[in-house]
Amino acid sequence: MRIPKQTQALEAQSAQREAAKSSNRATFEMLAKKRHLEREVPIKIPDDDGGVSEVTMLFRSIGAREYDRLLTKHPPSSEQRAQGATYDINTFGPALISRVSLDPEMSEDDVRQIWNSNDWNRGEVMSLFSAAVELCNKGLDIPFTELG
Repeated sequence: MRIPKQTQALEAQSAQREAAKSSNRATFEMLAKKRHLEREVPIKIPDDDGGVSEVTMLFRSIGAREYDRLLTKHPPSSEQRAQGATYDINTFGPALISRVSLDPEMSEDDVRQIWNSNDWNRGEVMSLFSAAVELCNKGLDIPFTELG
């Protein structure tokens, strides 16, 4: 007697779920429900009295396709391209930070104001940019095998 393909597929999925429960192995359903990564980004803000306050921003990653679309909207200038750049950091940086900044929520214009401010040095704005890029490009921490 032949078992219909649909029944075989359902049985295979059920077996996979049971095996995953006992071995911590992922199922498709688990992977499909994965939420966006979030990260608290610390920022040091000088006080009026000469001290420094540490505050945090909350960043939430965006999906791979959205990241790629955003990246292609910010091509490098001819000078940047000649230096090997694949995007215009001065437009992509604010756009990405704006897109991942959950708290506080900031528009591109808000981030551009910080990006171009005389009060923020290159290292400070780059720390925001680096945190956004790292968050959006962080892997699933898949361990390498002997074959890979």
